[in-house]
Amino acid sequence: MIQLDVDAAIVDLDGTLVDTLGDFAEALNRMLVELGLSVVTVEAIALRVGKGSEHLIQSILAHVGADANLYDAAFASYQRHYAQINGQFSALYPGALQGLAALRARGLRLVCLTNKPTALARPLLEAKGLAPFFEQVYGGDAFERKKPDPLPLLKACEALGTTP
Repeated sequence: MIQLDVDAAIVDLDGTLVDTLGDFAEALNRMLVELGLSVVTVEAIALRVGKGSEHLIQSILAHVGADANLYDAAFASYQRHYAQINGQFSALYPGALQGLAALRARGLRLVCLTNKPTALARPLLEAKGLAPFFEQVYGGDAFERKKPDPLPLLKACEALGTTP
């Protein structure tokens, strides 16, 4: 076994610990219905996930041929619907709990760092039984810039008192 001089780990949430594609689809399609637009398939959503809610909503609006001026209303609707269903249409990836437990058993301190807003990340971690593993949770609204910018990673290391 390789020994690493590591005392902490930063772990992502969506698409790493929890498959949240179902939550995205449900909230986005509720948003689209509310705006009088056509719903989209899970496959169409999957192609657009991974760059934050702002990008996801903009790209879905473009996909359905909606006016870009609907963005503000769409964003507010999406956030409201997502908060209502957060975690209900998502599932832990196999081994997620065991992996976090193994990291903690090795003495690693853990931070969850996600681009999901903190107010949505914390309840999702609680609902899926993951919250106790993490000393801190930082959402995409915690710092001036989001991942993949290195700033959130550096700030998380600083909060843990560890070097990157």
